Amino acid sequence: MKTGRPSKYPSIDLEKVETLAGYGLTEDEIADFIGISRATLAVYKGIHPEFLDVLKRGKTKADGLVTQALYKRALNGDVTACIFWLKNRQRDRWRDRHDIDHAGEVAAKVSGQVVFLMPRPDGGEGPGNEQGGPDEEEGG
Repeated sequence: MKTGRPSKYPSIDLEKVETLAGYGLTEDEIADFIGISRATLAVYKGIHPEFLDVLKRGKTKADGLVTQALYKRALNGDVTACIFWLKNRQRDRWRDRHDIDHAGEVAAKVSGQVVFLMPRPDGGEGPGNEQGGPDEEEGG
């Protein structure tokens, strides 16, 4: 026999949940509005597929409205909106960070000597094991 507080799920208006999600409320805000904890909302999403569906539908509507608004601003010359749109829609071409593969060794000439810089064994940043550099101890 189950003990504890009775579930509030039967009294939840799913249309209202979808509407709230469609207005852009967060799950925390929706939980507070319908009188349940965030943890209970997470449980309901897991055991009531229809609850999860209305949340997803509402969020999709809100995201669509924001996407349309951003798109309109970008078309009207809002440079920030253009950059944001392109960085998210065409990441490979417009992102700020570019991954570059640095394979092989690096050599530098220091005071007439060639110094080979190799990766540090501890994976840290900065110079590695310099060979032939000016800091070598002489004679032991």
